[in-house]
Amino acid sequence: MARPVTVTKEKILAAALQIVREGGTAALTARSLSSALGSGVNPIFSAFGSMEGVLEGVKQEARKLFESYTSTGLGMNPPFKGYGLEFLWFAMDEPRLFKLLMLRESEEDSPQAFVEGFGNKDKVLEAIGKTFGLKGEDAETLYYHMHFLAVGLASIISTGFCRLSIGQASEIFGKACRAYLLEIKAGADARERYVPTAEGHGPSGKVSSYVDKGIQNIQHQAHLMMINTMVSQNHLLSALHSSPRYIQDSEWKQLERLMQQSYETPAESFRKAYPTLTRSDNRLLILARFRFSVSDQGILLGISPTSVTKARQRLKAKLGTDNIEEFIENL
Repeated sequence: MARPVTVTKEKILAAALQIVREGGTAALTARSLSSALGSGVNPIFSAFGSMEGVLEGVKQEARKLFESYTSTGLGMNPPFKGYGLEFLWFAMDEPRLFKLLMLRESEEDSPQAFVEGFGNKDKVLEAIGKTFGLKGEDAETLYYHMHFLAVGLASIISTGFCRLSIGQASEIFGKACRAYLLEIKAGADARERYVPTAEGHGPSGKVSSYVDKGIQNIQHQAHLMMINTMVSQNHLLSALHSSPRYIQDSEWKQLERLMQQSYETPAESFRKAYPTLTRSDNRLLILARFRFSVSDQGILLGISPTSVTKARQRLKAKLGTDNIEEFIENL
């Protein structure tokens, strides 16, 4: 007679963690977990009460793994850079666990609560002090700003939405950090000498140009993070990115609504500013907004890549821009 399989809470967690690592949270079901364990579902519900309880346990395990990465980073020299790099490495090595940690506990979480939810605040502030000599409010300012940038870069890496290596992300992170340091360490009067005013006046030169580029990088990464989130949370967008196919008219209506949600410029103002845009032009803008490649745009529109390129050239002339993606990013 075969001996019964002993299914412990630790074994259940280990199996569940592996399922999420390989297939994401959608793959974690009572059936998949019991199959991985070689048992029935009763031990699972006896140990955790529900699959929600299992998922919470997996999230805690993912957090422990994340903390082991960042703790390693804090032991590097300089520690703040090490922390940032290990943050990114975790997203690259464990993309589905990173997405799990990104799930909000509450829609009402403040930005501070969101950032502090990653833990290690005191140690990171200590690292900022050691690396840059910042304390108090200045250290916290850098802590919050750089965390948001790190989350954005890590989201890009974990989704594979565009090809971004750790080296490239590290360069963006470093430049943005130096731009923030310039803002923090310079007094208000000194900043006005380097950073253009709201009216666009200000001296040209290396410092001003450097700050502008740093700010542009931050804004660009924030934009990509927003688009990545919209793609991952919308079933139609996610499906079209995974397996491009011809888009039906009824589906365009959904994409148009999502496009309006992503605008900062009011839709009516945009239509008045560019009255010659056709329905086909607006569809190209939607596909550019959600970062589909030119070849994928051809499949989605049911035309050849050459026709897409020609249509984009005509659209550029109407918009007065050389880069549709940059233009749409600023709307």
